Order: sequence, then structure tokens, then C-alpha cells
Amino acid sequence: MKKFFTWLIKPAVLAFLGVLLLALVIWFEAPLVSYDGHYPFASETVRWTFILIFFAIWAGWLGWRWFKAWRANRALMKSVAGADEQPAAAPPPEGAAEVAQLNKRMQDAIAILKKTKTGGKGGLYQLPWYMFIGAPGSGKTTALTQSGLKFPLADALGKGAIGGVGGTRNCDWWFTDDAVLLDTAGRYTTQDSNAGADKAAWTGFLQLLKKYRRRRPINGVIVTVPLSDLLQDTDAGRQAQAQALRDRIKELHDQLGVRFPVYVLVTKCDLLGGFVEYFEGLGREERAQVWGMTFPLQDGADGDAALAAFPAEFEQLEQRLQERVLARMQQERDPHKRALIYSFPQQFAGIQDVLKRFLDDVFASNRYEREALLRGVYFSSGTQEGSPLDRVMSAMAASFGLERQALAPNAASGRSYFITNLLQQVMFPEAELAGVNHALEKRRRMLQWGSVAAIAIVFVLLGAGMITSYVRNRAYVADMEAKSAAIAKQVAALPAQGSTVQLLPVLDALRTLPGGYDDRDKGAPLSMRFGLYQGDKLGEAARIAYRKVLQDTLLPRLQQRMEDQLRRNGANSPEYLYEVLRVYLMLGDASRFDAESVAAWAALDDARNLKDASDDQKQSLAAHELALMENFRDGQAMPRLDPQLISDTRLTLARMPLEQRVYNRLKRQLMREKLPEFSPASAGGREAANVFVRKSGEPITRGVNGMFSPAGYAKFLAMSNEAVDDVEKERWVLAQQEATQAGNRDQVGQAVLRLYYDDYIAQWDALLADVSLRPFGTLEQGARITNLLSGADSPMRKFLVAASKETTLGGTKTPLAASVTAAVKGKLDAYKKKLESAMASSDDSAPAAPAKSANPVDAHFDDLHKMTAGTPSPLDQTLGMLKDVAVYLDSAAAAKRTGAPPPPGDALAKVKLEADGKPAPLGTMLKSIDSGGAGLASGSERERLNALWTAGPAQFCRQAVAGRYPIVKSAAQDVTADDFGKLFAPGGLIDDFFAKNLAQYVDMGGAQWRWRATANDGTLGIPQATLDAFQRAAKIRDAFFANGGRQASMRFDLKPVALDPAITKFVLDIDGQVLSATPGALTPASFQLPSGKGGGQVRLDVTPASAHGTLHTEGPWAWFRMLDKATVVPTAQGERYNVTFDADGRKAALELTASSVVNPFRRAVLEQFRCVDKL
Repeated sequence: MKKFFTWLIKPAVLAFLGVLLLALVIWFEAPLVSYDGHYPFASETVRWTFILIFFAIWAGWLGWRWFKAWRANRALMKSVAGADEQPAAAPPPEGAAEVAQLNKRMQDAIAILKKTKTGGKGGLYQLPWYMFIGAPGSGKTTALTQSGLKFPLADALGKGAIGGVGGTRNCDWWFTDDAVLLDTAGRYTTQDSNAGADKAAWTGFLQLLKKYRRRRPINGVIVTVPLSDLLQDTDAGRQAQAQALRDRIKELHDQLGVRFPVYVLVTKCDLLGGFVEYFEGLGREERAQVWGMTFPLQDGADGDAALAAFPAEFEQLEQRLQERVLARMQQERDPHKRALIYSFPQQFAGIQDVLKRFLDDVFASNRYEREALLRGVYFSSGTQEGSPLDRVMSAMAASFGLERQALAPNAASGRSYFITNLLQQVMFPEAELAGVNHALEKRRRMLQWGSVAAIAIVFVLLGAGMITSYVRNRAYVADMEAKSAAIAKQVAALPAQGSTVQLLPVLDALRTLPGGYDDRDKGAPLSMRFGLYQGDKLGEAARIAYRKVLQDTLLPRLQQRMEDQLRRNGANSPEYLYEVLRVYLMLGDASRFDAESVAAWAALDDARNLKDASDDQKQSLAAHELALMENFRDGQAMPRLDPQLISDTRLTLARMPLEQRVYNRLKRQLMREKLPEFSPASAGGREAANVFVRKSGEPITRGVNGMFSPAGYAKFLAMSNEAVDDVEKERWVLAQQEATQAGNRDQVGQAVLRLYYDDYIAQWDALLADVSLRPFGTLEQGARITNLLSGADSPMRKFLVAASKETTLGGTKTPLAASVTAAVKGKLDAYKKKLESAMASSDDSAPAAPAKSANPVDAHFDDLHKMTAGTPSPLDQTLGMLKDVAVYLDSAAAAKRTGAPPPPGDALAKVKLEADGKPAPLGTMLKSIDSGGAGLASGSERERLNALWTAGPAQFCRQAVAGRYPIVKSAAQDVTADDFGKLFAPGGLIDDFFAKNLAQYVDMGGAQWRWRATANDGTLGIPQATLDAFQRAAKIRDAFFANGGRQASMRFDLKPVALDPAITKFVLDIDGQVLSATPGALTPASFQLPSGKGGGQVRLDVTPASAHGTLHTEGPWAWFRMLDKATVVPTAQGERYNVTFDADGRKAALELTASSVVNPFRRAVLEQFRCVDKL
């Protein structure tokens, strides 16, 4: 039974059973598997094919294993026979014959091994290998020859192996039924004859083992120790032999990388006096038994444990010998032999100490070497030769001074004692006890477990995937049922008419159904596949339902919107009305239907008319409208149109000239070209932003669209024919109504060109009139700007030269008109023929010759072109005058700083004269230089100051303060702390502007500030109300910024005065600073804001709690908002206020004491402050 189970768990058998089980599953269960409605395993042919494939895989794997084993055996046998040449020293001449004989005999053995399976247990590689090591003459070979093992190759090779019992030259290989035994030369162990050669041969031999038996090079090591060496060698000799054995075992560990059991075999025990006589009566079976000790094999057992157990085990052996003495003496008649038998246990006991020391020397562990696995110590005798040693009598003779009497030599008997079972029953069964090459085994285990894990993961993932798919598909079906029912109710509740926005919830829900319209291009999720996906069926139903609801609800509303737009034709531009009619006609004519055009119109109409809809709603609606148009593309029936409405609209549109429609189409096409825009910033260079501004407030990075440029002009010319083509293709929109309005094709061409010229001129006139110089804030700024304008890299020169180029169309006169005329001629030829027929005209005159004058654009901007033409140009001469202005402004600034009178303004006067008659924008820029410089220099500064004020503090005040709390008490949005400080703090925008520009003109000595008489003589003219606003700002500065910082702050004390009897506790937390009061403890507290502790929050808690809960405010003005919830009454003392909080009729009275009479709690100054828009 044991053999059966051993056979059953072999990998090949287990693999076969697995394949067989898989075949049964395929045959009986696979037909039940379906994928997308198909049953791939229903056919017997398919199932047989899969089964044969799996069995072929199993057979291939088995063959591969056999091939690998055969290849390993073959490689090893070649190596043993010398096929693999190893780099080694050549043998000495006297050993050449012996080496040749060894090679021949081994080759013969290999030839027989190739034909015979050793012992029926597999190849040479699969048998366990044991190595004998020991000193020369230690009895290794004798133990093998007298072991009683069967050597199948003995008949072929002869019983006398190379070296035989007379000594092993290097290594003898003994092949048995159960194992391969390696009998190494004794010199490999001692390495004392030729140390270098012996060590190299030993190392090479180990490498050979490791190369061809990588997993488990050896299964065990048998260390032979002759008893004669133990008894006769000196201590030094025994220690040397022990160290040699220890070194060889260590080298085996290091070189082979495995841990193996070590069996110590004490040989030549027949030299122990009485051995032969004691065991003479044993039969063959009894001599084959084991005599020795096998140490227990326990987890964690080490060599030291075995050594510690040796004395007790040895004493048990000795005790067994003692127990048998009397029986043996009774069997023996010879008195001399009886004496030897009697003394034999004592002789055996006498070797314990020396053997113990020897074992300690060989196997004692230390931290620097790998620990050997001492498996057991055994005693044997191969042949009985030599004279026994009587240690007992020798010791007694030495003690009493008697002469030592030698024992007679043993007579050779040819018997072996205690070897056969030791090998067959102790060592060979423990073949698996040896470790394996850990690095190799780790890789093998990782590969094996990785394969198993991969297979398991695949099966687990496959099972999990199918389970997940089933669960998700069930959930998907249930979800679709629930959502479909809910959507059906929503559709039924929709009004017949109304805004398209009302449809969004229903349409969005239908569109986003899983697997529906939004998912039409998506594949099934992996987690819902495995043949179970239901989305194809349900998704198609969802898409059909979505299209039907679009057709029934969205289409009527879109059509109604188009008809409403057409009926309001007077309220819409003709161009827009034309587009509405065009898409309306498309809805009723499948041959002319264009989904993108209709959807684009719908999206545009949504943007124009659905003002209350959010951007997200408009985007969603556009997506639904495009989906509706896709319905028509897929063959959906077109709706019926209103023919009377179409007729009326065509009559209205017939009034729009053809040239206007052509030009409008060209403009739209040019806009889509996205030609580079011309702007003052791009033309004026990097300093343009420091020089130019636009009067309209537009940024200087905006300018004239690229369609109004020479490049746009060329595009206009090239696209004219296409524009006429498009208009001709759409003649169906107006039927034949426009034919009577087409007019002469030459006039159409000229008209289209004239429309373009007019737009070109208007666009550039608007830009040139809008560009001006940045106002001079100071004389120094004016000097910097005029220096820039007059320099070699002048932004003004760059801007005007670039504008001149952009307004020069190359002198083109009428080629464009001729191009458009030719296009119109070709496309409107049919119109002309009908017109001539109707008018009975025979006039075949050629088109009128184009005008000879320059195009209107060049003519209109001729002054600008002349200004920038030539070297040097008139513009260069004008800009040269600005150098004198810059010098003048620098001198005026220096004079103002020193208090000296300003220099004469001749330079400004010259500029003023130069400005007359100059084209825009040069003339207006020169005038602004004159007025700005003169105003700064002469002291008439109101315009300058107003420009500075509106560009700086006024703008910031409107953005940061206006309409915000605490300026507006009812405002929900707070002024931020940083913005409040930036505007009102000392050195802030208002304080800095006032100090630098107005303080010198103001009398601040009274309760109300007044303009000084010298400043109110007409030079400034700023109203008193404006000055009052600056005084309020100063009061705010003094109240909130007493410490001179940039952030508003305040310090105050709060003292509880009285608590309602119904209040047991009052707690006020102001920005992390707490005032706590009870009826018996009204303790005041000091506060500073901001404190940096509470995150800008104020909380008021009363106990018992208020029905409205805790009062809570937050933000930079949290304390002021809390005071707004209380009653604050000022007292006669400016720094004191009575504050009363009311919680459901329960009142708490406090006294607030500010740190100064000038404090922020008098709110009138804040609430009366308003931003000054202009001075």
C-alpha cells in the first residue's frame, strides 16, 4: 500500500489525474457554458479537440522531464569518463598507465550504463550519491568491497576495481542498485603529499559534482577513521587528521552549497584486542547488523547536541558488550580466548576518551563555520589483518613494570563485520535527509509556486469575473427597469408646449442610461463581460426610446422656435432671418438637410434667447439637439413645414441685396481664418504698455481684426469665388425671389468690394482715434514718456509705421472688383438670361471699366502714409521735437523740487503748433503732450490729479470697498482686512494720494477741512464734498490704525454690568479671547483685534441656551457684526459705550471701553464714507 501511495503522489501521476479530471469537466460541464448566446462546447468534436490538446500538453511535459533527466545523465557520464576536458595538471609519467586504465574501465562502465537502468530505479543522476573521505589506508575501499552490496557492473568490469584494496589513486566510482558510492583518494583528505595538486584535484572534483548534480550533489558523507590511528597516533597526529577532515567537510559545504548528514565509520576495529574472539560466533546476518549509534534527528538539532549525546550512547554500547560476555565465555573453551573475550568490553571502553576528543576536534561548532550534521558514529571491520592492540594489558604492564606481551596476529578470515546493514538500512534510506542547493531550489520553488499561483490567479480571476459580471448585469437590469419606469412617468408629465429647458431632466436621464446613447461607442466593461453582458439589448432599447422622445418633445419645440423667429421678421436682422429660414427649410427637405448647420443654429438661438439657462444647461441642450439632427441623418421622417410662413419670409428677405449676403458670408469665413490681430501692444514693442492707453478702456492688446489687413485683403480676394458659389448653392432658400434683385454683375462686384472698403476704413479709424498717450502723473513721468517717444526705439514710430503698412493695400485698384465680378458673372449667368428674356433686352455690352483711381482705403489714409514715407520722414522730424519737450519737463521737475521758477515753455508751444493738421492719432497725441506738460508745469492740475485718482485709488475703492461691510451695514460681503488697510492705512492709497497731491492745498486746522484760498482761485476747482470724503478717510485712518500699521486693529475692555436673573452663565468668545460671566462673578476682560487666536470668529453663548442657539459671526469684521446684533449706546465719554445683548428677552448689559476717544466704534464715519469717483 505504501508503494502504491508513493507511486500515486509522483508528479507525473498527479499531473495525469489532473488532466483526466479536466477532461471530465470539459466533457460533462463545458456544454453548459454560453458566451453571448453561443455554446462553444456543444459539439463533441470541439470537446475532444480540447481534451486531446490537454493530454498532448501533459505528454509533452512528461517527455521534457525525461529528456532533461537523460541529458543530465549523459552529461555527467561524459564528464566521469573524461569527455569534458577539465583544465588540470598532467599526471606524472609513472601514473599514466594507471590513469589510462581508469579511463578505459570507466568508459566501459558508461557504455553498459547507457544500455541498462541501474537497479531499475532510474538513471545515474537519480540515484543517491555518497562520498567516502578519510586518510590514506583508513579502510574506505575495504569497507566497500566487504560491504556485501551488489555491484551490477562487476561482471563487466571485473571485481578488482582500479586500486582495489591496495589503495585508491584518485577516485573510484562504485555503482550499486541503490546508490552510487564515491571512494575518494586518501590524499584528497590529508593533502600532505603534494598539497597544491591534491587541493586542485579535490576542488575540481567538487565542481564537477556541483555542475552535473546541481540540486543535490551528494546525499551524505562517510568519514572513515581507522582505529589504529586513534590508538597509535600521537595527539598531534590525531589533531592534524581531525583538522584535515574538518577542512574537507567545510569545503564540501562551501563548494556544493548543501547541508548533508555525516556518518563517522570507525574501521579496523578488529585491531582491538578480543574483537575477533568476541564476535567469532556471529553468523552472516548478525555480522551484517549495525554496531554503533545514530543520534536523534530533531528540529534545530546541531552537532554539539550529537557530541553531547555521544558519551551516553557509547556507554550503552559498552553495556551491551558487558551483557554478552558471560554467554560468550561459556561458549568458548580456550582459556586464552576466554581471557580476550572477558577483556574486550574494557578494551572497547578504553577508546571512548580518545574517540570523544577526536569527534570534538572534527565536529565542534563555532560561529565562523557552517555546522556539520553529525548523524552517527559506527564501528566496523572489513578484513581481519594485523596484530591486535591490547590496551588493557599494556596499561597493567606499564603500571607493574612487567614486560608487555604482544597478541598473535589475526588470521585473515575474509569476513566483514557491521557494514552491510549500515549502508542499506541506515544510510541509503536517509538519502532525502541531505539538503539541496538552496539558491537553485529557491529559484525552482519560485518558478513552481509562481506557476501554481498564476494558474490559481487565472481561475480565481475567471471565477470572480463571471460572478462579478453576473452580479453587475443583474444590478444593471434592475437599475434599467427602475430608471425606465421613473423616466416614463416624467415623459407623461411633460407639458405639450414650453421651454426646451424643461425637457432637460428627462432627456439627460434618457441619454445617460447605462449602455444608452452616451455609451453607444463604448465597449462593454470588462467586469460585465464573460458572455453575460445585457447592455447590447437594453442599450439599443434605451437609444430607441431616447430618439423617440427627442422626436416627440424636442423637435416640436425647435420647430416652433424657428417659426416664431420667422414670424418676428421685423425684429431680426435680415442676415439672421435668412439663416433661420435656411435651417427651417432643411427640416422639411431630406435632400438638403445638414445636421451640423441646424444644430449650430439651435445652439446659437439657445445662447441668444435662453438667458436664464446656465452654461451647463445650454451645453446639454446643444448635445440633445445634435442627437435629434442625427435622427434625421439616419432616415427619420421630416416634419411638415408652414408654406405660407415660408412664402412671407422669402418676400421679406428678397429686400436684402445680393452683395450684402455675399459680403456677410465672406466676413464669416474670414473670421474663421483667425488671422493675427493688429494691436498697439504688438506694433509698438515692449515699451508700448508704458506709453499707450485706449480712451475706450479697452486693453492695448486688442485692436483690429486680421481680416482688415493686407493678408486679410488677399484672403478676401481668394475666397470671393467660393462665397458666390455658396450663395448660388443656396438659391433654393429664396426660390427665385432674388433673381429680380441681382442687378448687373459688375455692380454686384463693385458693391461687395465697397462694403469691404467701408468696413476696413471704419475699423482703422476707430482704432486710431481710440489710441492716446498715457496721462502724465508727474513731470518726471512725462519726461520719461517723451524720452521714449523721441528715442531710436520709439513706440510711437513703430505703431504709426505699422499702421501705415496695414492701411496700404499695395495700390490695388480694381483687380478685386474684377475678380468678384467674374465670379458673379459665372454664377449668375442664368439669372441674367431670364432677366434679359423678361425685359426683351438685347444689350450685350461689356462690363463697365473699373475705376482708375486708387482704392478708398489708400486714399483715406493718404496723410498717414505721407507722414511715414521717406528717410527721414516727416514723422521723424516731429518726434525729434519731443526731445526738447523731454528736456523741458526734466528742467521743470528739477525747478519744482528746488522751488525755482519753471523754465520757459517754448518746446511745448512748438509741439502745440506742430499738432495742427497732423493725422490721427499723432495730432491728438501731440496735443495731449502739450496739455499734460503745460498743466503739470503751470499748476493747473485738476485734470492730471483726476486722471491719477481714477486710474488708482478710485478704481481700487470701487472694487474693494464700495457696497461692502462695514461701509454698508446691510452688506453681506466683507471688505477684506488687506484691502481695508491698503486703502485707509497710513501711507495707503488714499492717505498717500492726499499727502502727495492735495495736502498742500487744504487747510486742516478746523473741525472741517477747507480748501486754501490760494488753491481755490480756479486752478483746481475740486468740490468741498470731495474734500469731506478725504477727511472721513483720515478719521477712519486715525480710528483703525492708531498703531501706524498696515492692518486695522483695536484694543478695548468689556465689563459685564448686569445679567438677567434667568441667565446662569454668559460667555463671549472674540477671536479666541473669552469673557465669561455669571450672576456672582462679573469680571471684566481686555481684548485686542486681531488676536491671531480664533480665526476671525465671534461666539456668544448663554446658559440656559437660547432658542435660536449660539450667536456666531465670522470674518474680518466678526466683532462689528456681533455688535450689530446688540444695542450699542454711546455715552458722554467718547471712549465708553453701553452694549446690551438680548437672548429671548433675557438681557446681558456690558460696558465697552475703547483704548482711545478716537476709536472705530463710532460708526457714523464709516457709514457716511463713499468712494469718490472723480475729483
